Amino acid sequence: MNPLFTEDFRSHLYSYFIIRFFFVFTVVFSFFLFPYIRENTDMFSFANKVFLSASFIIVVFNIVSLVINGSLTAKYLQLFAYIQFSVEIFFWVIVSYLSGGIESPYLYVIIINIVYAGILLKEKGAIFATLFAFVLLLSQGIVVKMSLLPLISTELVELYAAKWETYFSRLFTYLLFFSFTGFIASRISKGFQRASKNLVESAHKNKELRRHFFSIFSNINMGVVILGENFEKLYYNKHAEQFSKILDNVIGTMTSDPSASGKWSERKIGDLWFSFTVMPYIDSQKVIIFSDVTSIRKKEEEAERQERMAAIGRLTASIAHEIKNPLTSLVGASELMFSEISSGDNEGEQLVKIVKREGQRVKMLLDSLFKYTEELKYNFEECSLKPILEDVVTLFSMTNKNVTIDTKIDDIALFVDPDRLKEVFWNIIINSSEAMDEKGKINIYTKVSPKKIEVYFDDEGKGFIEKNLDRIFDPFFSTKKRGTGLGLAQVYRIVTKFGGKVTAFNTEKGARVIVELVPYLEGSDE
Repeated sequence: MNPLFTEDFRSHLYSYFIIRFFFVFTVVFSFFLFPYIRENTDMFSFANKVFLSASFIIVVFNIVSLVINGSLTAKYLQLFAYIQFSVEIFFWVIVSYLSGGIESPYLYVIIINIVYAGILLKEKGAIFATLFAFVLLLSQGIVVKMSLLPLISTELVELYAAKWETYFSRLFTYLLFFSFTGFIASRISKGFQRASKNLVESAHKNKELRRHFFSIFSNINMGVVILGENFEKLYYNKHAEQFSKILDNVIGTMTSDPSASGKWSERKIGDLWFSFTVMPYIDSQKVIIFSDVTSIRKKEEEAERQERMAAIGRLTASIAHEIKNPLTSLVGASELMFSEISSGDNEGEQLVKIVKREGQRVKMLLDSLFKYTEELKYNFEECSLKPILEDVVTLFSMTNKNVTIDTKIDDIALFVDPDRLKEVFWNIIINSSEAMDEKGKINIYTKVSPKKIEVYFDDEGKGFIEKNLDRIFDPFFSTKKRGTGLGLAQVYRIVTKFGGKVTAFNTEKGARVIVELVPYLEGSDE
């Protein structure tokens, strides 16, 4: 038996047992009712005693069958059903014998058994139940006609006193009626079972498709969100779940973008860039497919930044070279020209000081440009973070008594150029000191994870101007009156060369700069 329909078969047998209880109790009631309403009838006649015995046996048999039905294996279920129909039909033939023989109204209950046999066992079951009932009724007539069984009711006496041809004509009428009923029942049952099988298989396929759907979309490296008619979230996959804190904002932004309807669009939401599309789905639903392209955009921005900085470097190197030699001559000539000014000429001396000071400032600026635009040479080696940073802090503290620096540094191994790393830390500390007007406190501490180490620089200054945060690492960008705008640009240049990154933002107390570096792993190929 197909295991897909085993439980359905078992359930039909269970219903059959319940119906059996109902008919047995009904016929028991009628056997006691008829003698009661008839006059001069013995309620406890021989016929009634035989009937009660048969009814008791069939009830016990039914209870046992109910218990067995739940534990019987699929292999024996069909045989179990044939036994049930045989016992049931035999019982009703006995009832018919006790209540009128071939004309007993209880013979019609056999039709129900034939119908159920056709439903459960198809054509074979219907044919078996029909032939079994026919053989039992024929045997009943023969044994009575041959006086092998007693005539225990008036109806039987009258029936078997009639012609033998009349009995057989009625018997064959029942046979045709039973056969037709069984055939129709089996065909209807077969159609229903075929339809049920198709529905079950279809449901099984849909379940498999649903399982594959959720398996694929749960593990795909793109966000998938299915929205209901009122834009409520019906489903979102694992990739979309990682954006759960901002998912509602993401969905609202994406669904309100008309350019994303059926087409791919791109939008920056918060600090992240998303590429997405919104498409119609079943039953007025919508599906959003999106991908986080922030890293791609950052790489593009970094490439553009490097290209821009390279172009600026080439331009500034050329300008600085053209300016430096004339400037040196100009400063020297001005010193000779003003050397003849008498010592008492205060105005002339003041002009000399201005020329010298501004000339030196321009020279310092040109030196910074040369230093920034020159091709840096790196000497990578394994070194420790803590002594490098402590050397920079010690050197800075010697000349900046009004700035306090607190450090909590983990001693982590790095593979960098230690001199260039000192330059990074020096520029950041100088920038923080100047932001506090060279008076205040700087906290330096680290956070370590298996794949990165972060060095935090927190100062107590006024912080960065928010609108300038995206430009503070650009060369020549400075908000200071005499700043060159190359300090943090050099920091960015060196750190990225180390494979790390540097970020800056404001805190409640001031500014924060984070230098992210890669720890050195013993045996690595760096």
